[in-house]
Amino acid sequence: MSNQNAPLTRPLHPSSGADGRPDTVAAPIQLRNYPAYLAVALSLFLSILGLFWLVNSADNPLDNPDSSFGAALTLYPDGSANAIFFGCSLLALAGSLWLALRRPRNSGTGRQEPGIWIGGIAIVALLALMDASILMALGYLPFMVLGPALGFDQLGWDVYLSLPLVMQVVLLGTVAAIGKAIAIRLRARLAAGGARPGSDHSVLLDRAARRTKFWTKIAMEAPLMYALTRVLMFFCVPGFDFAPFGSPILWAGMGLALSASLGAWLTSGLIRPWGERFPRWMAGFAGRRVPIGLATVSGLIVAVMIAAASRTSVLQTFTVGAQGGLVETDWPLITLPMLLWPLWALALALASINYGIRRRLAENPPAPTNQKSLSGESA
Repeated sequence: MSNQNAPLTRPLHPSSGADGRPDTVAAPIQLRNYPAYLAVALSLFLSILGLFWLVNSADNPLDNPDSSFGAALTLYPDGSANAIFFGCSLLALAGSLWLALRRPRNSGTGRQEPGIWIGGIAIVALLALMDASILMALGYLPFMVLGPALGFDQLGWDVYLSLPLVMQVVLLGTVAAIGKAIAIRLRARLAAGGARPGSDHSVLLDRAARRTKFWTKIAMEAPLMYALTRVLMFFCVPGFDFAPFGSPILWAGMGLALSASLGAWLTSGLIRPWGERFPRWMAGFAGRRVPIGLATVSGLIVAVMIAAASRTSVLQTFTVGAQGGLVETDWPLITLPMLLWPLWALALALASINYGIRRRLAENPPAPTNQKSLSGESA
């Protein structure tokens, strides 16, 4: 009797064996849908909060320009923060419910999987509520650690005990859950034989490899450009002179440069051998297979944080009036590289997705044609 708890499987590349049964490499097409259920719970929580704030005309913690991490909604028209928060939360809830209640389409007939688009709309809605808070909090960590040793104690660790930052983390968690639910559908589609019936495995693998290399290079160049401007700012090069703002700002910029450079180096692992097998210098892991999810999930989460930060940059670019935008400043050479962030986010997301596709295709080669059957027919 078959185990009812075993995951439902379907061949990647079916072919007939000598015993008449499919000679296949099995892959899961229906995985546990816990991420979708988690997305429903989180987006429902956000919708209830948004409705409460809207009905009671309460202050939204993400609409506070005086907060270090609470300015995500301040660029929208005055008085619209609660309505925008509630509307975007409802969109995320609707998309999450669809992902949780509808089975993935795994027929491999070439028809589009609607869950990918529905989940994508939900993610875009949540990104409209986010900004650079989480990315900034992570980027400033080197400065927070080394600041006291350098004599800078203007910021304390209590700055991280912020309700707006907690809200940003909840939003990011919701995006991650929806993204994982979409990934389940993508895996089901790949397990069912891909979007185009009859596609050659080697062609699909080559396309995924070329796309991974292309987008990875872009995802590396954008942060390195940003890091270069922060290094020039630290050394007060003409056009990048931020000295009037004090040493803490300069050291914080250097910390951001180090973080961006580290991110670019880690991104290069998507096209390097150590991105598939842990390198020798990693004691305890040397030579072991790098889990596909470790690279794809972390890459997509960072891409979401960059996309949220780029939303603020784009909105500020088109800001008019007394405040001006990113271009209309006294330091355009410092601010203009931030306009590369949307491209950075897109490139990192596509590089991570294609990395996962390439790895799965490489680790699941097509089953060999039954040589005995062929020789019998030729005889």
